[in-house]
Amino acid sequence: MRLKSVAFAIMATVSSTIYALPSSAPSRIQIHHNPAKSFTLPVDVHPIKMVNLAKPGHQAKRYQQFVGLAEVWGAQLTTITTASGQTLFVIGKHYPGIMATNDVRISAAAAKGIAMMKVGGKGTWKVTLALHPRDGRYFYITENRRDDSRWIHWIDADTGVINNAYNALTTGSGIGVWGQSRDLSGLTDYNRGRFEMTAPRLSTYDAGGKTRLPGSIATDDDDLWDRAGRTSPGQAALVDAHYYAHLADKYFLTHFNFDWLDYYPQGIRSSAHVKRNYNNAFWNGSQMAYGDGDGISFTNMSGDLDVVGHELAHGITEATSNLIYQNESGALNEAFSDIMGTSLEFANNSGNWTIGEDIMLYDDGIRNMADPNADGDPSHYAQRYTGSGDNGGVHINSGIINHWFYLLSEGGVNANPDFQGQGVIGVGQQTAVELVYDAFTSLTPDARFCDARAATLAFADDAILTSVIEAWAEVGLDETQCGGGNESQENNTDGPLISSVGSEKLKGVKFRIFWTTDVASTTEVTFTCCGSYVNSALTTTHSYSFNGSKGATYQYFVTSRRYDTAGNEIGATTAGPFTHQN
Repeated sequence: MRLKSVAFAIMATVSSTIYALPSSAPSRIQIHHNPAKSFTLPVDVHPIKMVNLAKPGHQAKRYQQFVGLAEVWGAQLTTITTASGQTLFVIGKHYPGIMATNDVRISAAAAKGIAMMKVGGKGTWKVTLALHPRDGRYFYITENRRDDSRWIHWIDADTGVINNAYNALTTGSGIGVWGQSRDLSGLTDYNRGRFEMTAPRLSTYDAGGKTRLPGSIATDDDDLWDRAGRTSPGQAALVDAHYYAHLADKYFLTHFNFDWLDYYPQGIRSSAHVKRNYNNAFWNGSQMAYGDGDGISFTNMSGDLDVVGHELAHGITEATSNLIYQNESGALNEAFSDIMGTSLEFANNSGNWTIGEDIMLYDDGIRNMADPNADGDPSHYAQRYTGSGDNGGVHINSGIINHWFYLLSEGGVNANPDFQGQGVIGVGQQTAVELVYDAFTSLTPDARFCDARAATLAFADDAILTSVIEAWAEVGLDETQCGGGNESQENNTDGPLISSVGSEKLKGVKFRIFWTTDVASTTEVTFTCCGSYVNSALTTTHSYSFNGSKGATYQYFVTSRRYDTAGNEIGATTAGPFTHQN
């Protein structure tokens, strides 16, 4: 059984649609499938978290849909509200009328036992009952957390069959790794005759080349933290892990209103000297961990501000959107961390468009946002990796989103000559990252690239909307790829099916919007800027012409309504948002 979701947001992927009340539109404009004058939460959703946004006074409240005690997988709604409580728009997915197609025949303990046969019994466990909207089957999501792994298994609640499995570990004054002096004033504490790397908001540990975390709290006799050495007991890696975590915490709190202590009361916990010759860093769900590198290709992983910011940003994702670490949602997860890490560097006057350049001994970084192809990553959706490696390409396909962010910030054309389009006018890195933060932290856990596109369009104001659209188009995620058809519409049971939505320029400044429906219905176009236009004639071929302004970008929704023989409305469908560049 495949159910259509009603997506209450600017979402343009399979099973997604819109419910939006643009603040700039006249009050009579409401996107709806019934006579309701305002958005009402479905009765089967329950609040799960509240998140502050970068825009002052704005908040995102997230809700989860349930069937009984089971979470509907991916079915979350995020309401975006002002300080006065006005709902601006809602992002997410909801599946009305969803019904289970199997029974829960095994217990949560039995599901855990099945997963334990694969990964063993050590670590901490979490087992969640869920219902998949694609086929209506109950399944358990088991999560096993250890210091250096985080295995997820999907286990059918009826048969006990494992349908999915992946490791969700997100890899990826003192003297620092490269000899810089770091001001640790207020970031250490004197305790029992020695100084410790502890402060009210963060603490740093020495793992001593072992896997067990967090290790021992980092200590020093004189608070100078200058003991040399790449490996333990060398202190440079500890100094940078601690100092950079402080910079990241201050940046996230100041720029995005994200208070780490609201979600992780233990504060920012970091461990350096993890394993021996370990060329990686990771967030394990509760703390950061940094290897020492092998001393040949890599040095200490905590020695680069964007790497530290990247790992901490995984903690933000887990606290907000909780993007699943597989496929496109996992690539969005990785890209968000790259974007936050890079922006953290820019905020501290050391910004560039490469990731990890300060931990590599003989190269210029592990990823390049200005030119992902330089490191073998795609810069365009047509180049995306579709295999199963790298959890479905989470580090590979993040290059597409990274390049979108670069183009939105700096402007220009796709770095690959084979995919260069009309180009983008940049809006600046700071404006771009504020948009990314608000949009990406509001996504559903199973979001795809087109969902991210739609969310950024929802949050973009008129001053940057055209650039946001152009940047997505430059990486292959335009309206053709993400919009149109019945994949971007919201309707009730009797609403007509909208398809083939498009627009074209006419003579002069005129343009036309058109679509088709499966049954005769009315024609209505609603612009977020300038009101609604209705033709009450019933037809299956819909067209409306307008006089616009040269070079202007118009965002619009299309609506068709059905009526019975007595003239009573029996169903309506709204699709969008779409854009026309005149």
